[in-house]
Amino acid sequence: MYRVPFGQEDLAKYPFSKDAVEYLRSLKFSVDDLRGPVGEEIMNRALERILQAVERRTIAPVLHADYDVELLSFPAAILLLRAIGDRLLSSRYAVAEAKRAFFFLSAEPLEKLVYLATRTFEWKVELAEERVGSRHYQLRVHFADYLSSVPEFSPPWKLVNRAREGGMVLVTKHEFARLLEEAVKDYVLMRLAEREPLEEVPEHVRPWLEEVERVWGKIKTKVEAIRAGPVVEEAYPPCMRAILADLKAGKNLPHAARFALATFLLNVGKSVDEVMELFRMAPDFKESIARYQVEHLAGLRGSRKKYSPFKCENMRSLGLCRSDGSCGRVKHPLQYYYVSARKLRRES
Repeated sequence: MYRVPFGQEDLAKYPFSKDAVEYLRSLKFSVDDLRGPVGEEIMNRALERILQAVERRTIAPVLHADYDVELLSFPAAILLLRAIGDRLLSSRYAVAEAKRAFFFLSAEPLEKLVYLATRTFEWKVELAEERVGSRHYQLRVHFADYLSSVPEFSPPWKLVNRAREGGMVLVTKHEFARLLEEAVKDYVLMRLAEREPLEEVPEHVRPWLEEVERVWGKIKTKVEAIRAGPVVEEAYPPCMRAILADLKAGKNLPHAARFALATFLLNVGKSVDEVMELFRMAPDFKESIARYQVEHLAGLRGSRKKYSPFKCENMRSLGLCRSDGSCGRVKHPLQYYYVSARKLRRES
């Protein structure tokens, strides 16, 4: 295992790390210690983390002046979220914490990334300096660890498309940071799911809990209103409209286009059967294979993970982007859909 200096600032930046967990245990800090001025400071920072995740979908990579307050605000935020027990809120928070971690990780030396991966997540990782074709790789990661944290179901990340040496996968520093980002997200989700939602919340914690519930309640109502309504096909982004038009025209879609369309339709509210009816138009349609694939993407088979469509960046790299000027600064097809659907419903 690589040994690197890991100070108080690192503990504050990476509260999920094994070093941070061990340090927290040494403090023997409890819920009762959240009373008083220091406790209020910790809870205020925990609230700030959650509200940024809820409202901005990311947590600003700015550390509190007191590194202990910054570090303790992470388990305090976990406490509040467990008390609420909302899966959608937990998911949004986990993604935001992972994005925050990625910002810090991207600026670290390779040795520190390897240290975090091997000590905290017990990955098998090696430093490497290799060039394969036009790509320059800095690290090797065991294929099992690689597969456990692949951030996207897209061709560049598929194992068959990766440069490998035996059981090790070659990755760049940026790719490795993305793998760690996904591992952080899974870790936070695991922490949030460790226990049942709290039945009794300590009275001195309740004001912060109520503020989270108030803010999240407003946002969740809007999200549910959009998702509960009928699917608004007029709100589909240009890329999905183009793929759907090709499918209806009987064209043989490439795998990436099928994945993008199926995951998009499932995420905006189409059922597995509705998606199947559309894919019957494909010239090579086979009922058993198509149903298995669609149910897998819907999270009904295999890993039980519901897949999300490609981001706009990936759609462009795959040659599937069909921007017609209406996309603006949208970064994801689902973002385009929800904004457009809300606008169309207001006008109707």
